[in-house]
Amino acid sequence: MELNKIEGLLEKYDKGATTLIEEAQLRDYFSQEIIPYHLESYKQLFSYFESDAKQFAQTPIMLRIQFPKKTRWYASVAAAILIMVTVSINQTIKKDELFLSRAELRAYNETLKAFHLISNQMNKGYEALSSLRIIESSFEKGKKNINMLSEFNNSTNKIFKLNKK
Repeated sequence: MELNKIEGLLEKYDKGATTLIEEAQLRDYFSQEIIPYHLESYKQLFSYFESDAKQFAQTPIMLRIQFPKKTRWYASVAAAILIMVTVSINQTIKKDELFLSRAELRAYNETLKAFHLISNQMNKGYEALSSLRIIESSFEKGKKNINMLSEFNNSTNKIFKLNKK
């Protein structure tokens, strides 16, 4: 195989995007004796997978378990009872949540009303403050005018050299 194709497959393998056929191609390639030096670590990886696939259990494993007919009947009755209890518990919890949600909804609506009252009062206070700001700005304009008049007065006194005595 071409080295570029193998390197491309290895990039896909590192990203977890290879198919089973591509992984088989990689295993076949790395089963060779001569591998480029920069790919030696992959050779160890794929040789491990190959040796691991050849291992078998020494003794057969028995998976079939036989239960007596009475035990199966008792287990099915217990499962049915458990399902009925679970459903009834869920129904009672949902009813309690419904009452709880109505109470929560009522509390939420009352909180909204309180917030609206507070908002209205704050808006009234803001309007009062805006009229005070208008007065404050007119005082500042008057102060600037007085400063300008005093500067004008100082200038005229210097020009005409008037001394107040």
